[in-house]
Amino acid sequence: MNKKVIIIGGEGNGGVIAACIEDNRKRFGDLEWEVAGFVNDYETQVCGYPVLGGTDDVQELLKNPDYHFMWGIHMIGRNILTEKTFRKVNIPRERFATIVHKTAFVADSAVLEPGVFVMSNCYVGAQARLGQCSLMMANSLVGHNTTVGPLCHFSVGSITSSYITIGLCSDVTLGAKVIEKVKIGDFAVAGAGSLVTHNIPDYEIHVGTPAKFMKRVRED
Repeated sequence: MNKKVIIIGGEGNGGVIAACIEDNRKRFGDLEWEVAGFVNDYETQVCGYPVLGGTDDVQELLKNPDYHFMWGIHMIGRNILTEKTFRKVNIPRERFATIVHKTAFVADSAVLEPGVFVMSNCYVGAQARLGQCSLMMANSLVGHNTTVGPLCHFSVGSITSSYITIGLCSDVTLGAKVIEKVKIGDFAVAGAGSLVTHNIPDYEIHVGTPAKFMKRVRED
């Protein structure tokens, strides 16, 4: 079955989502999803796919019941703008696809909310929950009994341990590690290569080993 998906974003996260869908189709024979094109405010073509409109055109695209959507916009350090753009397009939950690469492990008891993306060689542990439109990039891990809010982003090689709570539109960035029972707030960032041993409050960026406060996320 070929269900058509429109990716909202550009060649970064959006291109990764498209590559995942194509690899599932070509290498594993999984024909569930087919990339119809992109939504992008600046380009006319993304990774060889047509741009079907901008974010102002999403409501018109929603009129076609055959289209599903994937959210591929995430601006690390400008998290508030990411969430603002998401609210602007106002896509119903049931119109989001959920895309998982065939090499990923997702426990049977884990919950992936609509719009979640899980790339190659990822791990999602038992009783974990990934919030709507959260993105896991290649080789990232989310441990058991961890709860992740909507629009979060896990960069390549990040490790998020167990019994962790992460709020809205937050980041565990490139190679960062978060130990068990830590809380990461809304619009917060664990910086690249960091070791997070303490809570990260809302709107804060923490970096280093162990991670310490560096600055606040831009709120404009």
